[in-house]
This record gives sequence, C-alpha cells and structure tokens, in this order.
Amino acid sequence: MLKTNPSKRPVISEVSLQYNSTCLDSFTCPGPSIIPADNDPNWEDALANPNTNNNIANRPTSSTRSWSKPHRSDNTNEQLAEVLGQLANTLNSNQTPAPNTNLRGTKARIPDTFSGTESDKLNNFLFQCRLYFRANPAQFNMDIAKINFAMTYLTGVAQDWFEVGLNQEDQSILQDWLSDWNLFVGKLHRHFGLSDPIGEAANMLDNLCMKPGDKISTYNVDFMRYASKLGWRNSVLCHRYYQGLPNQIQDPISTQEQGKPTSF
Repeated sequence: MLKTNPSKRPVISEVSLQYNSTCLDSFTCPGPSIIPADNDPNWEDALANPNTNNNIANRPTSSTRSWSKPHRSDNTNEQLAEVLGQLANTLNSNQTPAPNTNLRGTKARIPDTFSGTESDKLNNFLFQCRLYFRANPAQFNMDIAKINFAMTYLTGVAQDWFEVGLNQEDQSILQDWLSDWNLFVGKLHRHFGLSDPIGEAANMLDNLCMKPGDKISTYNVDFMRYASKLGWRNSVLCHRYYQGLPNQIQDPISTQEQGKPTSF
C-alpha cells in the first residue's frame, strides 16, 4: 500500500491529455496523480523499479475520465439535406408572388378635343378615349376617372354644358352622369351627337363612292363603318357596294360568269 506522510499534503502533478495516436474516436484525460512526499519510504523503490506494481504512474486514479465520440450514422448528412430541401419547397409553395408595382400602361395617343359643333366627330372622340382607357387600365378602372379624363378634352359648347353640371356639386346637386360612364356618353350623344344616327348612316352610305385616286381599302372602311349601324340585308349591301365602285372596277365584276356577288 502506498504510504504518505500525514504531516504534509500530497503534491499535485500536471494534468496531461493522452490522445489516441491512430484516430480521434476517443481520448483519455487522466486526472491529477498523487505523488508521495520525499520522505515516503516507498518513493525510492517506485523510482528504481518503474515496472513494478509500486509504480504510481501506472496506477489508475479515481479521477481518470474517458470520453468517446458519439456514434454518428453514415446517412445523417443525407437526412439533414432532405429535411432542409423539404422545408425550402414548403416555403416556396407558400410564398405569395410580389405584386406588380409597375402601374404604367402602354403609351397611347391622347384623344383629339371635341367642341360639340361637329356631331360627326363625336364617335371618333369616344373611340379615342376608349383606346386610351384600354392602354392604361390601372388608371381607369373606375367610371369617375374615365369621365374626368374625357371632360378635360372637351372645348366650346360641349365644355360649357358639362361645366354647369359640375358646378352644381357646390350646391349639393349631384348629377348621375358624373359617376357613370354610360350615362356620360349618353349625354354627349343626346346633346352633341347626330340627331338621327341611323338615318345619317343610311344617307352617308347612299352617297358613298370611290373617288379617282382613292384606295379600295379606304372605300371599304367607310362602307363598313356606315353599314355596321344599319340592319340591311347582305343583298342590299352588296348592291350598294357595287354602285359606289368606279367603272374600271365595275366592268370586270359584271362580266364574270357567276355574275355580281350577292354576299360579302
């Protein structure tokens, strides 16, 4: 048995870490070794015979601790990658698309002004307004925006008439056409449009003819514009179309074996 001098406290040696030289799967950290004092009678024997059982260095102490690395499965990284991938897919599927903040529409030509004195130009004015609305839908998604825009391009008597109704708002007199596009267009047609649009279209179609130097495409467009407002049969329209053509075009048509066309 190791004897120590009770009059003196044991001397604490350095703590040394002993690592496995072949792998790092485990390492041993021995605790403090208790060395007997110089007057210990067994001390010299322990030094003289280091391989004997008296060798204190070979004696394990109660403070010696050993740790081993926890066993790690080979497919741990693969499982972790799979979980992260599933999480990323879930986040992407739940992500709300960012709203489109670009509210600028297609560049479109602003309409010509309308004075109210030329009734035949009203339809063209309204057509140009509708084209501008279609090119900028984000700006004109409400009737009041369309009406305010169209009124800024009214001049003359047309502007004066709508100005009266607009000023009545100060007197708490509200006009329905100020917030309804269809009612606004109806007011324009009633006060500044053609009094008899169907009769006017029929008159224009009866007097339509292709003048020397005109292109056939121009004649076709004018003919279809007036014909679209009438409920005439195809046979009547074909006859009227033929009558408006110049002689150099009528002659080849009339000499065909099948005769003049009876439909478009």
